[in-house]
Amino acid sequence: MTESRLNIRISPEMKDAFYQKVKEEGKNATDVLLDLIEQYLGNKAESGDIVELKHRVAKLEELVLGETAA
Repeated sequence: MTESRLNIRISPEMKDAFYQKVKEEGKNATDVLLDLIEQYLGNKAESGDIVELKHRVAKLEELVLGETAA
């Protein structure tokens, strides 16, 4: 498979924070970015954590909207 590079411009602070978080989580920066791109393109399902959070937010919205409507 042929591969190509993608260059982006970000602040040094954001770059350092990204690499620090990747290191803390024991991940690879390239893999994290590729996962994000795959999700953005719709080629990869959202992580279980994100799906769970969306469900929890929906339930909270129902509670809040239900109480304010009463």
